[in-house]
Amino acid sequence: MPLKITCMPRPAAFAVALLCSVTLPAQAYDQLYVFGDSLSDTGNNGRFTYDGNQHLLYDEALAQRIGAALVASDNGGENYAAGGAVAVPGLNPVDNTQDQVQRYLNRVNGQADGDGLYIHWIGGNDLAAAALNAATAPGVAYNSAAAAAAQVHSLLNAGAGTVIVPTVPNIGSTPQLMELIIQQALSPVQGAAIQAAYATLNSVATPDNASRTQAIHAALAAAAKQGSAIPQVQQAIAAQLIAAYDSLSAQAAQLTDFYNQSEDRLLAQGGGNIVRVDVNKLFAEAIANPAQFGFANTAGMACPPGVSSAVCRSDMPGFDASQSYLFSDHFHPSPQAHLLIADYIQAVLDGPAQVVALNQATAAMARDSRATLDSRFQQLRNGDNPQGSLGVFGGYAGQHYDYADNRAAGDGNATTHNLTVGVDYQLTDGWLIGALIAGSNDDQHPSSRFDYKARGLLLSAFSSLALFEHGWVNADLHYATMDYDDIRRSMRLGPLTRTETGSTTGKQWGARVTAGYDFPITSYLTTGPVAQFAWDYSRVSGYGEDGDDSTAMRFNDQTYHSQIGALGWRLDTQFGVFNPYAEVSYQHQFGDDVYRAGGGLKSTQTSFTRDSAGQDKNWVDVTLGANMPLTDRVSAFATVSQTGGLSSGEQFMYNVGVSARF
Repeated sequence: MPLKITCMPRPAAFAVALLCSVTLPAQAYDQLYVFGDSLSDTGNNGRFTYDGNQHLLYDEALAQRIGAALVASDNGGENYAAGGAVAVPGLNPVDNTQDQVQRYLNRVNGQADGDGLYIHWIGGNDLAAAALNAATAPGVAYNSAAAAAAQVHSLLNAGAGTVIVPTVPNIGSTPQLMELIIQQALSPVQGAAIQAAYATLNSVATPDNASRTQAIHAALAAAAKQGSAIPQVQQAIAAQLIAAYDSLSAQAAQLTDFYNQSEDRLLAQGGGNIVRVDVNKLFAEAIANPAQFGFANTAGMACPPGVSSAVCRSDMPGFDASQSYLFSDHFHPSPQAHLLIADYIQAVLDGPAQVVALNQATAAMARDSRATLDSRFQQLRNGDNPQGSLGVFGGYAGQHYDYADNRAAGDGNATTHNLTVGVDYQLTDGWLIGALIAGSNDDQHPSSRFDYKARGLLLSAFSSLALFEHGWVNADLHYATMDYDDIRRSMRLGPLTRTETGSTTGKQWGARVTAGYDFPITSYLTTGPVAQFAWDYSRVSGYGEDGDDSTAMRFNDQTYHSQIGALGWRLDTQFGVFNPYAEVSYQHQFGDDVYRAGGGLKSTQTSFTRDSAGQDKNWVDVTLGANMPLTDRVSAFATVSQTGGLSSGEQFMYNVGVSARF
């Protein structure tokens, strides 16, 4: 029987995945808005996965994680996606994303939600239409990609905060392609042939690409047997079916790549806060190794042949529950795949919000070295240090602080370790100068899903000036470099825990001025006010993660400006053998109150930014310490301090050290 192939299948909408236990915090976005086709439709034209009334689609899972309700627009909600939709009205005047976006903008009077999260996912049906004519396919695909990119930018230009734009999955990898070839080649017996093909296809697992291809070829051979009772003819039909499938599958993959690359380029040209997620690459990973994502079969489908996933139920006759499928029907993903898509989008969306924690390491190193220096300053103010004295000091400082209210990383903590060695010289009775060098070696654990090692070096020059007998002014400035090693960003993709790794560098410049006045109360007790202003500028260099899979990201440079003013009161004693002191200060951040980072997937050209939750502007710091003369020329010091009022994470600091005078 001759084989005649005249068209390509309608698109498969798909992607892979299972539910992630970690959720997006509610404060990150106030609402989810969706535009697209059957992949995203939650009720306008149907719910296209089996047992749709029992399972969340990927966009519903994301909405749930940000604490929003996603309702179909026909029911007054914010999901405008409709099954069968395309990007351009010329391919479907009834359902298209151009009209969807315009209806939304009309409803909000052209002012989009700056705090909203948007999804614009379209193109599968456009590619199906384009594939019907090989001569015009590239032009049709490009026009649709251009229209899709323009619609995304219309949302951004109207003020949309963040737009997620997934790539279109490979339409050549859907079961519908096999069905179409059988329908065209074996039209008189297509029903029986399709049944035979799926009976074969669903009877095996497809643990990798090779076994998947082998299973599809075997299914086509089973279909060929319905076209003739003669073995030689069956073999000839099977050979033609297999050749047609392999050829059209490759063409469909090329057309899909062309569409995705065109849209990606046009999205990047227009700029904006675009979260490009490569579902097509994720799907390819799931086909290459489905078991890691919890799938057994990526070629067949769970629903009976001829039954749309919109009406398919797991309790109907012919439903296959014998193994876990990537597809519900011949072109729609299973519920497990929808949840994997949600996990994947969340993992990419969270990336920049996790790496903002890198800036914390440079800030921590500066706090540690300054704590040791402050202990030395206090020791000098309350001791005998005549003109010409040369002093050396060294100490260990550390701190433990919490990460809380992080929009993506979750709650975590860090413990720092800092060694400081310094030298000072008393130029006159009232003027001292000095320098120090400090090193840090820290393990930071902002959350169970993000951690890194930070190793830094800090150089500082400082000076102290005595004024008006009981007054004093201290000043210091520093430059620090930081190496961020073994940066580990972990994510859940269904049952799989994947970790992306990377490394980068950072630096910080800073200066600080502190002034105080000590009122004598007794011969051994003084008290008085203290004021301080500290300025720090941090920069973390951008970097790309080491991997090259669907979740590997690149991150932009980060900067952070801190300007902290403080007013407080001190109490100092001079008992001789043991000299305790205390200070309480009110601190105010005049600089940045958020950490911000940007990035995007390595496989795409767009980028987006995420902010941390707002940091507290005001807090209190309580310090208790003591200096202890050990000999006439050697002394020791120790200090502990605790912050109060930092909802983003309290800080507990400590330092011990010794000094000597020559």
